[in-house]
Amino acid sequence: MYIKCGDEFLKFEGFSKKLSESLDIVFDNSRLKCSVDHRFKDENGQDIFAKDLKRGDKIKNNQFGLSTVVQVTPIGQHTVFTPVNVEGGLYETLNGIVNHNCSFIGSSSTLVKGDILEKLTEKEPLEVRYEDLSFSIYEYPIPNALYVMGCDCATGVGNDYCCVQVIKIVSKTEMYQVATYRSNTVKLGPFARIIDEISKMYNDAYFIIESNDTGKTVAEEVWYTLENMHLINTEKSSRGLGTLADKRSKLDACMELQRVMDNEFLHICDSKTIEELSRFEEQRPNVFAAAKGNHDDTVSALYWAMYATMQPEIDMDNIKQITNESNEENQMTVDMMVNELNGEDEFWGDFK
Repeated sequence: MYIKCGDEFLKFEGFSKKLSESLDIVFDNSRLKCSVDHRFKDENGQDIFAKDLKRGDKIKNNQFGLSTVVQVTPIGQHTVFTPVNVEGGLYETLNGIVNHNCSFIGSSSTLVKGDILEKLTEKEPLEVRYEDLSFSIYEYPIPNALYVMGCDCATGVGNDYCCVQVIKIVSKTEMYQVATYRSNTVKLGPFARIIDEISKMYNDAYFIIESNDTGKTVAEEVWYTLENMHLINTEKSSRGLGTLADKRSKLDACMELQRVMDNEFLHICDSKTIEELSRFEEQRPNVFAAAKGNHDDTVSALYWAMYATMQPEIDMDNIKQITNESNEENQMTVDMMVNELNGEDEFWGDFK
């Protein structure tokens, strides 16, 4: 297949499709509707996302030289199509605007296959907790159900995010995302307590903490201070607590996430997780990370949750089958949990 770029026709692999928040962008000499993460080339040849364009910005246009932004209007969610892996990385639309070859959903480099990503459906959380709306609950805990958690740590200074993924395990072929925590301002001590409380909330869920850098402090706080023995330690005692993210452990975790996603064993419903999965790509052979300019913290927590299912603490062959009842007596809210935990009211009061 070929696509026009200037006076040339370049090879490309086909079109990807996704549902995305979109913009109607009016230029002084053309007009284009596209996704918010669509990339153009600015007048200096640098990449610029559609969502970052503002009135007066100039982008490259092979027909007119430059196009100046006149107006940018959000138009809600639309199905958008993008050429994938254009030879040389650039292509132009009929109005001459130069577009960057973006790795949208369905590109061959994403960890999870494009057709699987397209099937993922977002849903609204049943409840959102904390002032920064960081804890989203999609399903309340079910008594005796099996849950695992993956935890990814950050510094809490507004850059990368501290994340927790909570997964309900029904069987080896049926798993559900039931809650997420995501904050880039929480400090390490409070984050350790949040991990501890979410673990207790979800039936004393076993969990993995990536213990590189700041994760070491969080793992030690959870283990020694909070005495939560449901932290899974995958390292030799000489290497400390938690799980060190090295090339082998991270690849194993990513491959397990890929397996359960591509086989549709794991059901994901959180919008931020879906967004980050669509940008989680192979950067070099067997090394996966977010595309440049994107975050992958929710994905990191997710693949560590899947790594937890590979550990001896989780017996995937003998999972007790639990009926997923939705009546009120089986719905344990965070407030109910607070009432049951003596001496923790002050802690939870900081986050409501």
